[in-house]
Amino acid sequence: MAVAITWVPLIVLGAIQGLAWGPTRAQSVVLDPAMIARFVIALPILILTASECSSSIDAVVRHFLEVGIVQDADRQPFVGMVATTDRFRNSRKGTWICWALAYSYSVFFVFWILPGLFTSWRALDSDGGRSLSLAGWWFVLVSEPLYLFVLARFLYQIALWWRFLWKTSRLNLHLNAVHPDGAGGLGFLGLTLYPFRIPAFAVSTSFAGGVASLVLIRGARVDDFRYEIVAIVLFVVCLFVLPLATFFHRELSRARQKDILSYWKLNGGQLRQFERKWIASYSDQADMLSVPDFSEAIDLSSILANAQNMTLQPFQRRAVIRLILAAALPFLPVLALQIPVSDILKAVLKMLG
Repeated sequence: MAVAITWVPLIVLGAIQGLAWGPTRAQSVVLDPAMIARFVIALPILILTASECSSSIDAVVRHFLEVGIVQDADRQPFVGMVATTDRFRNSRKGTWICWALAYSYSVFFVFWILPGLFTSWRALDSDGGRSLSLAGWWFVLVSEPLYLFVLARFLYQIALWWRFLWKTSRLNLHLNAVHPDGAGGLGFLGLTLYPFRIPAFAVSTSFAGGVASLVLIRGARVDDFRYEIVAIVLFVVCLFVLPLATFFHRELSRARQKDILSYWKLNGGQLRQFERKWIASYSDQADMLSVPDFSEAIDLSSILANAQNMTLQPFQRRAVIRLILAAALPFLPVLALQIPVSDILKAVLKMLG
């Protein structure tokens, strides 16, 4: 439906004026990589993955209560935050704001971008200036606003996720530095990074299509945009990773310091008892194989080691690496416009190795 509404009419209306496959790439709708990337790839992906991302976030929110990380004293404030977030997420005002932002671009395009735009399938030569083609009008009034609305709506949901995590990190959470996940019990937050890989790919694809359009139509070089490409990839990755970092100092570091001191004290008392029993009063008649003292001492020492090795990041490194690869992948075809594919593959394999 998204493709049928946004991209197909551009081709039909462009064909009426001979711009579906025009005399030049700039005057051809079907040869514009920015439109293909935006309306054929990015837009459908953002629509299809919205429910999956929401389901993943909902499961993570429920997990806070199910495993007792949110203590009884903070249960009502936490439930209130969930209700407020749901109210904002389903707010009509938020929806109308997203539509307003989407159509503000149309106004900006018509009054500020169009006069200086080069001749293309969107902008035709007119008396001393530029005028929109039929496909250009559909692009301004329907295609681009719909894409920007879906993108703005998605970013609005991510902003609510940021807000919720920040407020949750202000609560007195029950964390344990010796939790098997190595993140004090918050490692489940990293599960949200896996479904976010697909929308990260979609957002980067939209930008990559714009860069490809400048290279193919305007004759720019890919390396002229190397800093912009790096900035876009970092922006997309940070969009999903940084909200998890709200727990970095306040909760995770505090839990690790508290539990290390507690288990250190416990381990020290056990070692002193161990010394008095087995070292100070050692005799050849002692049956060291029939008592559990040694294994218990080792177990407690292992628990202390786990507390000391606790990470301050509630996500796994490989999840972030996969997110980076998903955000960077759309730019590989763009690089292939200037750099041979074999050289790109060698560089990628070298980085992975």
